[in-house]
Amino acid sequence: MIIEITPMVYQIGFAVAFALCGFMIARGVYRHRHEDIIESTIVYLVENNFVKAKKVDGELEIIKLTEE
Repeated sequence: MIIEITPMVYQIGFAVAFALCGFMIARGVYRHRHEDIIESTIVYLVENNFVKAKKVDGELEIIKLTEE
């Protein structure tokens, strides 16, 4: 029994491979973007006195309400 691979099978295989590569690239790019958005949100909240924070080793550390 011989299985014949048609051009349609190759097209589907390439389409799946390209879609997977595109997904992995976009996932990596947006993961860094999410971290930047979270960081800028925290900095905004601290600068506008919505959240209290102190600097520890050059980084912001959010203060719990019970620590005031």
